[in-house]
Amino acid sequence: MPKFEFIALDGGGEERRGMVEAPNRELASTQIKSYGLTPARVSLAKAGPKGLTRGSDRGVKLRGDSRSTVKKPAYFGAAITGKRLSIFTRQLATLLQNGLSLIKSLEVLVAQENNPPFKWVLSQQLDNIRSGNTFSEGLSQYPKEFDKLYLNMVKAGEASGTMDMALNRLAHYLNKARQIRSKVTQASIYPAVVFSFSMLIVLGLMTFVVPKFAEIFDDQLNGDQLPTLTRVVMEISQFVTSHIPHLFGAAIVGFIGFTLFRSTNMGAIFFAFLKLNVPLLKDTFSKIYISRFCRTLGTLLESGVPILEALNYSRDAVGNRFIMVAIDKVRNRVRDGEPLAKPIEATGLFPPMVYSMIEVGEETGELPDMLNQIAEIFDEEVDASITSVTSVIEPILILALAISVLLIAISLFLPFIKLMQTMAG
Repeated sequence: MPKFEFIALDGGGEERRGMVEAPNRELASTQIKSYGLTPARVSLAKAGPKGLTRGSDRGVKLRGDSRSTVKKPAYFGAAITGKRLSIFTRQLATLLQNGLSLIKSLEVLVAQENNPPFKWVLSQQLDNIRSGNTFSEGLSQYPKEFDKLYLNMVKAGEASGTMDMALNRLAHYLNKARQIRSKVTQASIYPAVVFSFSMLIVLGLMTFVVPKFAEIFDDQLNGDQLPTLTRVVMEISQFVTSHIPHLFGAAIVGFIGFTLFRSTNMGAIFFAFLKLNVPLLKDTFSKIYISRFCRTLGTLLESGVPILEALNYSRDAVGNRFIMVAIDKVRNRVRDGEPLAKPIEATGLFPPMVYSMIEVGEETGELPDMLNQIAEIFDEEVDASITSVTSVIEPILILALAISVLLIAISLFLPFIKLMQTMAG
């Protein structure tokens, strides 16, 4: 029968090492828990160089006193960014995979952490584990830093004795999710900059250039009627010039109102509807949501989270109200005993390829792997879709700026034609 080495914590938070015989890792973890211990790492016994096992912590040097008190700094919001959390998770997984216990790994990370708020959060995790609590119980006290998905992945790792593997999957998931958000943000920056400069150019012409020409026309045309286009441009310029403070105030109020509206339930539903129905955007956002759902569900299932619970957290990770409602219906039908592929098809929100691959994954018993493959496919399609949308929006904005400037130029040129005709007559 296979032998498993383990590192576990007793009720007083002290580290305990040993070896058990069991048919598989799950039963080994169950046996360890029956001793009143909380398994931190369970691995097949394997001799290393010089008779040392993989569980040895020898050769690790800590910088500073890991048990020194870390004072809580003043900070607002989360103590760590998404990118830094992904790096921390990868580092913790690597330390565990190389045989360090959870306490030793956290001590190393606390010692090298340069961000005071997160250093304090990690020190609290160490104190929590030394007090006899599990790692997940400590993380649950900091929901801004560690969301429900993170927490449940850690719980699944604790339950199966494969914390290192669970954290490795979690780090991969966080990194992929961050890359998608970064691509969407970068794609929206250039159109936003072009639009802002276009508005500033038009505003500058209306405020400083057009009024000067209006004075010239009043002096030279002796009250003759201006062309229709010129009169419209002059009236707009006069309105903008005389109401600049009010326009800036209205812009600020509009921005605040827009932000507040987005935070309301009605605003969330409205923008969720737009993202799924605006012609240029719906294809890109649909692919983003499908990729996010499949990657989250696949990662959770791969870590041993039950499918109904995994569907709950995948639903929250999507972030679009209409798709969240559809996933609720999928969960209800799966709870009633149906396979996942049929309810997914019934929503009408997923393309045939998705539920076909899910059906194959269910039949072969490789559903988590199939879901991750779907996410990879749609990640590539998101890249192509973002590039396509950007290539369409950019010329539209430049064309709109060119037309605006051209109309203003024509409106200012027409009176000169009339003036030259008058002088010639």
